[in-house]
Amino acid sequence: MGSKDSTTEEKVLEAAKEVFMKYGLYGARMQDIADTAGINKALLHYYFRSKEKLFDAVFDGALEKYFAQMTVIGDKSMPIKERLMQYVDNMFEFFSEYPQMSMFIIKEISINPEMFYEKVKSLKTQKSLLVPTLQEAFINEKIEPFDPVLFMVNLHSLCAYPFLASPLYKVMLKKHGYDWDGEAKDKIKQSVKDFISFKFQ
Repeated sequence: MGSKDSTTEEKVLEAAKEVFMKYGLYGARMQDIADTAGINKALLHYYFRSKEKLFDAVFDGALEKYFAQMTVIGDKSMPIKERLMQYVDNMFEFFSEYPQMSMFIIKEISINPEMFYEKVKSLKTQKSLLVPTLQEAFINEKIEPFDPVLFMVNLHSLCAYPFLASPLYKVMLKKHGYDWDGEAKDKIKQSVKDFISFKFQ
């Protein structure tokens, strides 16, 4: 075969992301990925020699995109409250595009936590970690302290869970006249920002 085509490789990665999100590393089959990409299995193996190598490419890309939403937390040019509001906007935009990303990452971490630890170490995310950033803001911005770990858990849950449960919510909310992809999602995002405002009164 000749040189690899970037368009085909991107198509393979998108197909692999879809299949891995649905079935995980061990449940996915290379044939499923080839079928989703619209190519034959031999061509798939030409671009990625094994399912594990393809999974690494997808998982690494997922983590990078996931943690990229957090970089605003480390931006000291803004007050911490403003950074957190922007973080919520980032996360809602991200989860709108990748609604099952949290489930995918959590599922794979539970199977192989050592892999996740090593991959996170290689990412430059330390300046964007929420807990130490909050602790620093308590001192520098003279904010009344609260438990930063509980805040982190609650904030992330408020952002991620509505998307994880969106198949259920879409059915339930439709009966009450709400459009999940419009009004309801906007209201939920605002409620997350209200949670932040309450903590920073």
